Amino acid sequence: MSRDARNQRHIVTPTAPPLHLCEDGFSYAKYSNETVHMDHTFNQSQIVLKYVTPPPDAVDDEPEPSAPPLELMDKVRGYESASFEAIAIPPPLETTAKKSESEIHRSPLPVIPHLTEKEARDALVKEVSTHFCYGKGAARDMAITEIKHSIAFHYTLETFTEKRTTCWAFEPYTGGTLEKLEAGDAPFPWDIPSNPPAHFMNHVTQLEVPYTASIKVCHVCGGPGRKKCATCSGKGWEYCFHCHGDGFSPVTLRTVTKDCLHCTGSGQRKCWKCSGEGMALCKACSGTGQIKCFIRLTIKWTNHMDDHVVEKVAALDDDKIRNVSGEIVCQEEETTLLPLTHFPDTTVSMASAQILQNHASSFPEEKVLKQRHKVSIVPVAAVCYKWKNHDGLFHVYGFEQRVYAPSYPQTCCCCTIL
Repeated sequence: MSRDARNQRHIVTPTAPPLHLCEDGFSYAKYSNETVHMDHTFNQSQIVLKYVTPPPDAVDDEPEPSAPPLELMDKVRGYESASFEAIAIPPPLETTAKKSESEIHRSPLPVIPHLTEKEARDALVKEVSTHFCYGKGAARDMAITEIKHSIAFHYTLETFTEKRTTCWAFEPYTGGTLEKLEAGDAPFPWDIPSNPPAHFMNHVTQLEVPYTASIKVCHVCGGPGRKKCATCSGKGWEYCFHCHGDGFSPVTLRTVTKDCLHCTGSGQRKCWKCSGEGMALCKACSGTGQIKCFIRLTIKWTNHMDDHVVEKVAALDDDKIRNVSGEIVCQEEETTLLPLTHFPDTTVSMASAQILQNHASSFPEEKVLKQRHKVSIVPVAAVCYKWKNHDGLFHVYGFEQRVYAPSYPQTCCCCTIL
């Protein structure tokens, strides 16, 4: 077969039904509600789907269907401002929080066990062994001259909130019963009952607002359920992936050319998206020709967390205290908490009041479901030592007995025990 003859390729004619296309060339002329029979028991088997194996470079580049015009949506009482963009609905006003009984009766701070010389040395040896360039001799042989004990406070506040947003949504209608607008009054967003799966954990759920659903003719295809294939532009064929439309096999023997085995020399292959018909299934209605429009309620539960560290040792930064455990000396959980006014350390009380005030004004569109705060005491020990002619200091902190030794004397490079 010559190249001239091959250039006159046979064009595959689409086998789609002869329906009129819109001016955009990609969708059918939209039918009116009077001419389209709204059969709620649509049988999707009416459209016979044929599948063609897509080539390796196949990309479904058809854009996602846009939302239908907002003017076509029904008017729902209480949702007059709803659109296809999510709108936050502020929660109803809550009553003032009452003072917790546990606020008045608090136990005194417990006595934190002091670190012994053996525990301090063992913690340092354990930490040194994790560094390749550190020698253990200094940790084993140093003379510990003094251990100064102190504590750090770690205050944590968690505020668990619920946020509700509404918007119009649509999906393919494939049959089934509907809670139509005419069947009842749609409840207001905050009147729809819904409980979080667990407190103080982030979670999102979506619900259909009852009595807001309606059936509309698909705004993309106009009702038939199919539209001009965007992959092949309605031609029903694409250039062969293996020969790139040339029609010849990429493997040749000297000057002899062979026809491409995948397209039999035509340079064309049936479109994988529409199976050669030129018309593809409408993505908006999944071929049913109808869409279900309704108001969607999105409920988002969020756990907001803030903390504050009060430490007496300037050498340790806040992150070191945050990353170790301590003993919980105060813990409260209420719908709405009050500051820790009776805590022995005034700095912690001030931090509690400030963080609670910030949370009270930071989430105006969210409803506070629960709050809890706690104070942990983290033990900190400053260990003074002498090794050879070097006087040094390292810190042991937390129940895990982490070590911070920036001036460890026996190193062979510029490492620091953090």
